[in-house]
Amino acid sequence: MAKDRSFASKVAKSQHLSRKHCSTCGEEISVLHVVNMVKTEKNSHRFKEALVSVCKCNEKDYIK
Repeated sequence: MAKDRSFASKVAKSQHLSRKHCSTCGEEISVLHVVNMVKTEKNSHRFKEALVSVCKCNEKDYIK
C-alpha cells in the first residue's frame, strides 16, 4: 500500500506534539543552556556550561 502524501497528512504530521512532558506536573519540558562563571585558584575565571531540562517543578531554581 502506498504512503499517503496528501497535504492534509503533512499538516497533521507538522502539528503533532513531540515534546516531552514532566511526569510530576504535566507541563512541557524545555531545555535551557545554563552558563556559570567559576573562579579558579589562579585568580582567573572559567565558564561551566550545561543543558538543563526545566519545567514548572524546577523553574524557580534556574529562572529568576
